Amino acid sequence: MKQLEKLTKYLDDKLIQYITEGEIIQINGTSYSIAKDSETIFDEDMNFLPESKLDVDAIIYEFAGRWYTNEQDEALALTELVYEGGAKQKLPTKSFLGIRSGFELGNGVGNYSTYIKKAKFLGTTALGMCEKNTLAGALNFQKECISNGIKSIIGMTIPIQGNDSIYDAKVYAKNFQGWLALLKFNTIINIDGQSAIGLDVIAYYKKDIYFIADPKSMAYSEYGELFDFYQLDTVNFLEEDRDVEFLNNIELFLNSDSKPISITDSFYLEQEDFQTREFVWTFLKKFDDRTDNQYFKNKDQYAKELIQMFGTEDTSWIALYKEAIKNEDELVENCNFKYDTDTRHLPKYIMNEEENKEFDTNEKLFLHLIKLGLKNKGLKIEDYIDRLKEEIKVLKDGDVIDYFLSQYDVMKFGQEKGMLTGIGRGSAGGSLIAYLLDITRINPLDFDLLFERFLNSGRMGSFEDRPEYKVETDDGREIHFQEGDLIRIIRDERETVVFIEDLKENDEIVRY
Repeated sequence: MKQLEKLTKYLDDKLIQYITEGEIIQINGTSYSIAKDSETIFDEDMNFLPESKLDVDAIIYEFAGRWYTNEQDEALALTELVYEGGAKQKLPTKSFLGIRSGFELGNGVGNYSTYIKKAKFLGTTALGMCEKNTLAGALNFQKECISNGIKSIIGMTIPIQGNDSIYDAKVYAKNFQGWLALLKFNTIINIDGQSAIGLDVIAYYKKDIYFIADPKSMAYSEYGELFDFYQLDTVNFLEEDRDVEFLNNIELFLNSDSKPISITDSFYLEQEDFQTREFVWTFLKKFDDRTDNQYFKNKDQYAKELIQMFGTEDTSWIALYKEAIKNEDELVENCNFKYDTDTRHLPKYIMNEEENKEFDTNEKLFLHLIKLGLKNKGLKIEDYIDRLKEEIKVLKDGDVIDYFLSQYDVMKFGQEKGMLTGIGRGSAGGSLIAYLLDITRINPLDFDLLFERFLNSGRMGSFEDRPEYKVETDDGREIHFQEGDLIRIIRDERETVVFIEDLKENDEIVRY
C-alpha cells in the first residue's frame, strides 16, 4: 500500500489521469501493476526482473526517485512515466512562452522535443522560446513545433541598458522584420561585444516586436512606454533577500497601470529538475539566482502560485489572471513569423556591363565560361562532353548556376589581385565545371573523382520556377525578381528588408 500511495501522489503531481482497481492501475488504456519496494529491478546484465501475478500489460517501478514502466518479459527500457494520455487540469493551457532550453548553455537543461511532448500532454497549441542572448535553437524549435502541429513563437531574452543598471527583458518577433530585429540584438551582444542594448535600438524596431519587462531584474522605475507588458511571474527565489526584493518590485507593477502578461521562465521541464540545473552551474562554475519553480507549468499550477502570492483571502488575483491570459493570447495571435525553409536564398549573380552586352541570360554566360575553360586548359570537348552534360543538368535542376557564377567571380577577383587561393576542398574537387571555372585547380577525371560525391539529383531535388516580379526603377531600368527574393528598402523613413512579394508602391529599393 505504501508504494501505491507514493505512486498515486506522483501521478497527481504529474497531472496524469488514472483509475485504481485494487492493485491494478489503468492509465490511458494500459493496465499496470506496481513492483514491490523491496524488489530488485534488474540484474548485472541489465535484465528486467520483476514479474506480475496479475493480468496486466506492464509493470510500474521506482528507480532513483523517478517512476518508470516496462512491459513484462521485455528488455529493460527505462521508459519514464510522464505525459501519458491527457492532463488532469481545470484551466486550459493554450500557450506557454517561457522556454529557456539547453540552447541557453549552462543554464537551461531541457530539450525542445521533451517540451513539445509535455505541451501535447497539456493540450498546448503554441510555444514560445526566449533563451538569453542566443537564437541558436530557433530553426530546430520551429521545425519541432511544426512537425507536431504546434505554433512556434520566436523570442529572446536580452540585456537592456537602463538609467542606472542593466536588466533583462524579453522580445518576441511579430513578423519577418521582427526576426531581423532579433538578429540585430543578437549581433550587438555576440558580435559587437556590447554588454547591453539601448532603448533607442528597441524603439527603432518597436512596431515589429513585443517588448516585455521582467520585474525579476528590472526596477519599476525603469518601466516606460516602449514596453507592451510586464511579466507577471510567480518565481520563488530560495535566497530570502532576493525573494523579498522581487516581491517588493512586482508589487509596484501590480499597483500601476502597467499591463501584465502570463509568462514564466522555464529552465527545466519538471519542478524537481531545479537540482539538475544547479548541478550544471556547479560543473561549469557559473551561477544564477537559485529558484525551485522555474519549470513548464500549466495554468492550474500558475494560478495556485498566484494565490500564494496574494493570500487565500484576497480574490483580486482572479481579474489579474484573466487580464494576463488575455494579453498572452494577443501576443500569440499577433506573432506570426515563420522562418522560410522552402525557398532557397542563394545570391543572384549580377552581370557587369560588358557581360550584359554579350549575354542575354546568366545561363548563357555560364556555358560560355565552361567553353572558355576547356580552351584555356587545352582540353577537347569530345573527351568531356558526357561528364559536362551530367554536371550541367544537375546544376540547372538544382538552380545553382548563379551560385557557381558567384564563386567564379570571387575566385577571379582574388587571383587577379594576387591573393592566395586554394586548389579545392573536399568533394568539390569532383566537379569538372568547378575546375573549368577556376574555382578549383584539380581535373577530377585525372583522379577518377566522382561528381556525385559533390552534388547529385537526389540531394539537389528539382526546383520549379517561382512566380516572377518585375520592378521598374525611376531611371527606366527593369529589374526581375522571383518570389521569395529578399530586398533592402526604405519604408516610412526606416531601412528594412522585405520579400519581393511584400514590396509596396512607395518603397525605395536600396539593395537587392
